[in-house]
Amino acid sequence: MTQLLPHEDPLRRCLKVHEWPEADQSAWEKLFEPGDILEGTAGLGQHWCDDTREKYRKGYGRWLTFLITSGQYEVNHAPEDRVTLEAVSAYISQLSGEVASWTVWGRLAELLAVCKAMSPAADWSWLNRAVRRLEAQGRDSKDKHSRLRPAAEISGWAYGELDRILKAPPARHAETKFRDALLVGLLIACPTMRLGNLTMIKIDQHLIKLKGRYELRFVASEMKARKPVEIPVPVGLTTYIEHYIEQVRHTLLNGNENDRLWITQYGKPMTGNTIYAGICKATERAFGRAINPHLFRDCAVTSVAIEDPKHIGIAAPILGHTDPRTTEKHYMQAQHLHACRTLGQSVKELRAQLQPAGVNAKRRKR
Repeated sequence: MTQLLPHEDPLRRCLKVHEWPEADQSAWEKLFEPGDILEGTAGLGQHWCDDTREKYRKGYGRWLTFLITSGQYEVNHAPEDRVTLEAVSAYISQLSGEVASWTVWGRLAELLAVCKAMSPAADWSWLNRAVRRLEAQGRDSKDKHSRLRPAAEISGWAYGELDRILKAPPARHAETKFRDALLVGLLIACPTMRLGNLTMIKIDQHLIKLKGRYELRFVASEMKARKPVEIPVPVGLTTYIEHYIEQVRHTLLNGNENDRLWITQYGKPMTGNTIYAGICKATERAFGRAINPHLFRDCAVTSVAIEDPKHIGIAAPILGHTDPRTTEKHYMQAQHLHACRTLGQSVKELRAQLQPAGVNAKRRKR
C-alpha cells in the first residue's frame, strides 16, 4: 500500500480558510479587521505578518481537520468553545503518533495563539501550561546540536566550493551547484536574514551595489522584528555575486525575465522550499549532515559565544533579536555544547595517555 505524504493524507491536512466551517471563517476574518489599535477596534491579528498568518492558519486548519475527522466538531458551538481539555488531550495523542514531539508543540502553540486572538477574554492558562510542558519535554528528533558547525567552517567551505567550480566546472549541474554554494556563503555571512528574506531578494531592490560592494536592504514589513535592516555583504563575496548575476543566473534564466535573484534550473524564481532543499543538499554534501537555513542562525551565534564570548552582545542585533533572553539561551546552549565537546576530547586524550604501551600494537595486529 502506498503511504501518503502528510499534505496528501486527508486526516493530516491543514485545511485552507475557504474549507473551514462558516463560523470559523467568520472568526478568522474578524482577526484582520482594520481599525484603531489604541481604541481596540482593530482585529487582534492585524499586526501578524504574512508568514505568521500562514503559520497560524495551518495550525488552526490542522486542529479543524482533527475535530471534523474524529467526529468532535460541534456545529452549534463557537470556535473557542470547542477547545476543551478533553479535545486537546485527544488531539495531542493523535499528533504524537504521527509527528515528532517538537512538531506537536508547534501545533499546540499555533492553536493557542489563534485562541487568544479569537477570544482574548477567555481563560487560556490551562492551554498555555500544556504548551509550556510540551516545549520543556520536547526533544528535537533532528538533533540540531550535532549538526551545528562553526560559522567560519561553513563560510570556508562555501568559498572553497565556489572557487572549485570556477576553476573546474563539473560536467553536470555546474550552475545550480554554484548557486547553492553562494546561497550558503551569503546566508552564513548575513544571518539576520531568515528563509523568507533570502527567498524574496530582488536585484536593485534588496540587493544593492554601492561603491563596489553589495548590501542587503529590507523594509520593516519584510522583517520578523518589524524593523528595517541594512546588511553589509562581505567584500569577499562580491566577485562571486557578480559572476552569478552576469553568467550563472543568465544561463539559468534561459531567456526568461525576472528580477528575483535566485533562479531554478527551469528558469523560474526559487521558492522557499527549493532554497531550503538546495541549502540542505549542499551542506549535507559538505559536512555529512544537512544544516537547514534556520540552523545558520544558531551556528552564527554559537560561534560568537564560543570564540568571542566577551562580545556576545553583538549577536542580538546581528540576528535581529528584540528579546535579550533569546540570545542568552543561545549563549548557554553554546557553552554547554563546547564544554561537552571539550570534555569528550579531554577524556579521549587521557585514555590514550593511560593506555598500556603494548595495547595499541596488539590492536593494530588484529
